[in-house]
Amino acid sequence: HCFFIFCFELCMLLSAIAFCMSMTNCKFLSFCNLSASDKAENIPLSALIPPCLLSICFYYKISTGTFGESNTYACCSLQQLSSLETSLTLSKAVLIRCPSCAENFAHLHCATTCSPNQTLTVNVTKVMNVTHLGRPRDAVVAYQAYISNTFAEGAFQSCKNVRIPATGGFAIATMCGRYGSKLCTAQRWYDFQGDTSNGLAPLDIDFRLLKENDTTGVPEGMVPYNGRALGCNENTTTGGMACSCQDCLDSCPRVPPPPPPPEHFRIQDLNGFLVISIILLCLLICAFVVYLVTKISQAITFPSSFKVLLVAAIIVVAFSVGLKSIKLTTDPVELWSAPNSRARQEKDFHDKHFTPFFRTNQLILTAPGRKGHLYNSLLFGKQNFSGLISKNLILELLDLQKKIQVTSQEDLNHTATLKDVCYAPLNPSNPSLTDCAVNSLPQYFQNSLDNINVDWRDHLIYCLKYLKCHTRSLFCLFSSSPLSFKDITDLGMSCMADYGAPVFPFLAVGGYKDDEYTNAEAFIMTFSLNNYLRDNPKFKVALRWETEFLKIVQDYQRNPKANFTFAYMAERSLEDEINRTTAEDIPIFMISYAVIFVYIAVALGEYSSCKRLLVDSKFLVGLGGILVVGCSVLASMGFYSWIGIPSSLVILQVVPFLVLAVGADNIFIFVLEYQRDARKLGETREEQIGRVLGQVAPSMLLCSLSESVCFFLGALSTMPAVKSFALYAALAVLMDFVLQMTAFVALLSLDARRQDNNRCELLCCVTVSTRRPNKPNEGFLLPFMRRYYAPVLLHSFTRIIVMLVFIFMLCASIFLMLNVKVGLDQELAMPKGSYMLDYFQYLYKYFEVGVPVYFVTKKGYNFHTVAGMDGVCSSVGCDQFSMTQKIRYATDYPER
Repeated sequence: HCFFIFCFELCMLLSAIAFCMSMTNCKFLSFCNLSASDKAENIPLSALIPPCLLSICFYYKISTGTFGESNTYACCSLQQLSSLETSLTLSKAVLIRCPSCAENFAHLHCATTCSPNQTLTVNVTKVMNVTHLGRPRDAVVAYQAYISNTFAEGAFQSCKNVRIPATGGFAIATMCGRYGSKLCTAQRWYDFQGDTSNGLAPLDIDFRLLKENDTTGVPEGMVPYNGRALGCNENTTTGGMACSCQDCLDSCPRVPPPPPPPEHFRIQDLNGFLVISIILLCLLICAFVVYLVTKISQAITFPSSFKVLLVAAIIVVAFSVGLKSIKLTTDPVELWSAPNSRARQEKDFHDKHFTPFFRTNQLILTAPGRKGHLYNSLLFGKQNFSGLISKNLILELLDLQKKIQVTSQEDLNHTATLKDVCYAPLNPSNPSLTDCAVNSLPQYFQNSLDNINVDWRDHLIYCLKYLKCHTRSLFCLFSSSPLSFKDITDLGMSCMADYGAPVFPFLAVGGYKDDEYTNAEAFIMTFSLNNYLRDNPKFKVALRWETEFLKIVQDYQRNPKANFTFAYMAERSLEDEINRTTAEDIPIFMISYAVIFVYIAVALGEYSSCKRLLVDSKFLVGLGGILVVGCSVLASMGFYSWIGIPSSLVILQVVPFLVLAVGADNIFIFVLEYQRDARKLGETREEQIGRVLGQVAPSMLLCSLSESVCFFLGALSTMPAVKSFALYAALAVLMDFVLQMTAFVALLSLDARRQDNNRCELLCCVTVSTRRPNKPNEGFLLPFMRRYYAPVLLHSFTRIIVMLVFIFMLCASIFLMLNVKVGLDQELAMPKGSYMLDYFQYLYKYFEVGVPVYFVTKKGYNFHTVAGMDGVCSSVGCDQFSMTQKIRYATDYPER
């Protein structure tokens, strides 16, 4: 884009110089008159015109008329033609994507430079005496050019949408000065070309664009030039093809709009799923009523040991040894993206051939509570400014930016500085700090205090004329034309960043509407770093710099003198915050297990008397149950570590709670059933435990087996995090059941023997004299369920209500299930209190740029043929349905 802008500026300069040497009266420059010999030989007119004129001003038409020495068909010298040819050739670098635009651009300059009728269009307003080739001559330094609005607007429209692919912007943005592409008009386009204040044009050209038949202000005898401007969808006179759809909306073929999204299933203007759910509700209620009637009619008609623990411990230890080689996956991409998914394959392909997409470190800063105001700029008129756009805040932002840029971290005698890892597009091999891509508002001033604090006294006339010495107008100027290397003022300031590229305003500010950047509510500062594969040593260097970046930002956030309220993130933040939750959750794990342990110990106790409190308590049983759960988790993790299946922090967080919930249920079922059972006459303790186990074990087996099978089926998921979680959970639940059927049964047997011998827990040598009552202990819940809950639930009226409620909930659940939104927001993975939650909130509110999108063609596509090139390009002559053209068409439907 730098080359394109340079070409355009040089083009204007040379073109203006060429005209500068033109004289006030065309008859003195009749260098292309016909000679007498030409008349005698009756040579065709087209052959008599200098070839240079035809090649440069290819639109030129020779009017018919009488041959004679005084007839002038072109009013310019060969030297002027040469200069004009050079300048117009350079302009093609910007406009050649649209040949008709380039021809229209040349058309006007040819008309004002070489037309024999230029005196009808051009009104010289200022001349000066110069010496040329030893002869005094009059040179034009200012003139008025009267142009038909029809021609001017046609030429402007043909160039309006021509793009510069290198920047993604419009060529007109570099040719309209402070107005950029959005505010540019035909009048402003021509005004910029003829304004000497732009530092390029050596003479002033006052372009007067007049509507048809409008002669207001036109000197007598002058006629506004009204040539024909080619439409951008037309072929040129030299055979150039019509502009492509990328550069000319009129060239876009009629592309049928994509089919509308499938409408919601409807039945007679009603939600179809709701209708089906209601119908299903009615059918089930009717079926239930029929069942009730049938049953009522029928009722009216017809009345109605210790080695086990050692072996279990050995098995658990053998499995748990595998934890020495456990691999934890912390990369979010590895966690949530399936290796064989299309997105993952495309990312891997891009990373392999182009290296990973650069790393983003970003701050979004606001200054709430600051009063905005209306500022009257002589350049842009009245502008409404938010309280954010002020000089003192820009200076504070620059100070913070410089602190971050010079940050470094010592590690093993290596300094991790920004220039070691930064993305430096214009000097990637040996970048300095000023080569690093940092996008922020101070970059409009090249991060220079001198540029922000410019001495306006040296430019007093300029200040009074344009800015009133105010920084806010500079922001208007830069944000309107971020591609300018030199503004149109006496200051001659560049809008480009110090690293040589433009900073588009949507990357520097946020929280505005309709491109009204002066209303921005947030500054955006972005540090871009090179990204590397994880096995690359530079990857760790980037991580270290980002760590220091976060420290500096967090220290600044704690500064009470800071005027900004802001949110921030580093590329490593998402992974760091996910990892941080595991360490912070360890106390929660311990508290949860302790609470469950106390609950089991207290709830399983029989408490027949105060004297037997330590005898009938179940602290050891509760502790054993917790240990069984923990051992099952360790065994599961160790087993999968043995076979090389990686784990994740999600597994460490969730699986222990899951197995604890399942394991606690089985403990209560087994122990309470044993306590409520009376030992039969002549039956031993072991026989009683075996008999009770035989009663409850099938239910425990089916429950654990069904849960385990469900988790194993969940392992069919292609999402790595879900798959590994399902595998670990399935085996942990299965191991928990196996250990409960072996180790826990043995532990309960030992505890029952201690209780029968009236020995206290923890103090096994101490016995109590109070005997255990022979009556089984039913506790509180069993009598409550038997005496109150079950009778009420089984009442005929209650059962009807329960069934109706269940049917309604079933149908409602089916309907609501079909309206579940699929997706996984990033903030759902963040712990409460994470700074990333604030960042996501700021991002959605203030940042106006979407996620990066790129398209890559893979090996095998033939670029060597014309058809192959036409299939991917978007310029003139390309296939109207090429890859890039289709992308262009898709932009017409952003919501799809």
